[in-house]
Amino acid sequence: MATILFYTSIKTRVRDQESLMVEFVRRGHKVFFLNQQPNPYLKSICETVGVKYLEVKNISVKSTVLRTFYYCLQLISFIWRNNINVVYSHLEPANFIAVVAQFFVKAKVIVVRHHHDLAELAGFARDFSYRLTYRLARKIIVVSERTKNYMISKEGISEEKIYTVNLGYDFSVFGQADDMKANNIKTQLNGKVKLITVGRLDKYKRPDVSIELLKKLRDSGIKAHLFLLGTGELHNNLIELVTKYQLEAHVEFLGYENDVLTYLKASDWLVHPSISESSCVVVKEAGIVELPVIVCKGVGDFEEYLTNGVDSFIISPSHYCEEAFEIIVRNTNHESNQLLGKALNQVVINRFHISKVIDKYALFTKD
Repeated sequence: MATILFYTSIKTRVRDQESLMVEFVRRGHKVFFLNQQPNPYLKSICETVGVKYLEVKNISVKSTVLRTFYYCLQLISFIWRNNINVVYSHLEPANFIAVVAQFFVKAKVIVVRHHHDLAELAGFARDFSYRLTYRLARKIIVVSERTKNYMISKEGISEEKIYTVNLGYDFSVFGQADDMKANNIKTQLNGKVKLITVGRLDKYKRPDVSIELLKKLRDSGIKAHLFLLGTGELHNNLIELVTKYQLEAHVEFLGYENDVLTYLKASDWLVHPSISESSCVVVKEAGIVELPVIVCKGVGDFEEYLTNGVDSFIISPSHYCEEAFEIIVRNTNHESNQLLGKALNQVVINRFHISKVIDKYALFTKD
């Protein structure tokens, strides 16, 4: 049996990693979780399932070099003291530290990449640490085949060290929707088409497009309401847009919300105009509660597992508002929408259940 370390930098829930560590514990492995940041959720979750959770002690220094050196020493020391065999590193701040540390430890270090083209879009693809991370990494897990192809063709990363492994979930970690709360929301908004958008409020997730869609629906005489879940730099701009369109009574800014499933279950459509994804979590959450989704063509892994018109609608990102409007107007039959949601549920469960991916991860634990 192996001693496994999950190493990351995260302040929120990470249900894919939670599912993996639980499954590794079930298989008899000893599991640690080391986080670069304070996290109000993970300590109790880890302790409940027999995972040792720790947070790196931070230092107040302005020098990036000194901070990097400090984090590397912390990780190297941790790996040696706890006889770690395998390190799964997640997210860019942790990944760079991990690939530097790998030269000073015996443990196998696997970098897990969760983004697709965000580095190029956001401008940090040119950063020295980012470019060095994937040059130095010996094994890289990506969560979609599209991202693997992107890394080979656009970033010049060797195909031999990239492995595609789907995200895997024990879907019980998502909890359950609060049926009473969901029904109360539906009752309060009776007669309205209930839209929901979940994600960071930034220009790549495009929550403004959801507001434009809401306006278009209401201008055409369709009563509609929008839930916006997430935080980000566009928050104030979106409030101004809502005010400009006089939609204050029809948009709810809910911020970061743990109870995502309840709001998804209370809704009629997940509208997801995002143009930057690797393997979108909220679409899987929508599948859990059988909610129809409208996503963008050519984004993330959607076209690797979704079928347009069967379990979802996959539309042009450049004409998202217009095409989503036509879909919603055309599909007012609750029975057909239920069939769409049920089909999505089956696709998500069949592809992303932890039992479908754990053996691929387990290969990295073998000598």
